[in-house]
Amino acid sequence: MIASLDDFELLEAQVHKNVAIVPIKTPVNHKIDLLTLKKGFELGLVIVQECEHSTVNTIIVANKSVVPLLLVDGEEIVGGDQNRIIDATILIAPESKMKVPVNCTEHGRWAFKHNFKQSENIANIQTRVAKIHAHRNHGSAQQAVWDSINELEMSRDFSSPTQAMSESYENAKADLGEFLNAFKVVDGQSGVAVLVNGEMKGFEIFLNSEIYKEYHEKILKSYLINAEISDSVFTINTDTIENVIENALNSEFEEFKNNGEEKRFEFSDDNGLGSLYTFQDNLIHMSYFTGSVDLDSESHKVHQNDVRI
Repeated sequence: MIASLDDFELLEAQVHKNVAIVPIKTPVNHKIDLLTLKKGFELGLVIVQECEHSTVNTIIVANKSVVPLLLVDGEEIVGGDQNRIIDATILIAPESKMKVPVNCTEHGRWAFKHNFKQSENIANIQTRVAKIHAHRNHGSAQQAVWDSINELEMSRDFSSPTQAMSESYENAKADLGEFLNAFKVVDGQSGVAVLVNGEMKGFEIFLNSEIYKEYHEKILKSYLINAEISDSVFTINTDTIENVIENALNSEFEEFKNNGEEKRFEFSDDNGLGSLYTFQDNLIHMSYFTGSVDLDSESHKVHQNDVRI
């Protein structure tokens, strides 16, 4: 059960310039067998296609595996008629296919390029937060994504011919690579908290360490591509990190309509907002971003103790 911060172990911080990451370890490393999108593509067990009549915000994903396929919120696929990101974390049942909600991350292209393939990126946190706010306030998540990608380009003084998020990541590859070399996955790590200038920016947790390893670099890049990097020195306040995580864990979790085999919950507190997804009552993915929150949504609420990690 998620009872308190005692259910998590914060490991030794890793610091490079004005950025720090704190690896998160959970006491139970669940062995539920899930297929990730990356491995699915590598093994030829996943097929991603445009709908029969192509539409911006829906694609078809076929899972040919005998285990559920995990698609992670913000995860990007490139190709098709436009590059897309997954709109919410989804579990697709074994040996099945379904229509999957997505958002376009390449505003200036609507023409077939090549078959969809795995991207090395996940949407930057500003884009993920903008998408969450748009959904909860009944706005256009697609417009919010396009606006955020435009802001990303402006922040980096870079312009992609098709306003493709993947091109912004490619442009930042050298800068981001410095941090990826500095921040390594440690044994048993299933999550991470990220701090810039000593300020907690958010955290991300996965079902187990095997899945986390596949997303480690993508998650870090999603936080750092917008960050203002400097050589400033700061103090890591462990109490602050613990308070942010504990407050998030003690939030009321609101159940939202699921897309696949997962159960979907969203939550917010005075510090920020996040999402949590479960399968067979076990946490499979949780993300939380600090920042201002103005949400009035009401739905079926569950207590955090109803979810096991």
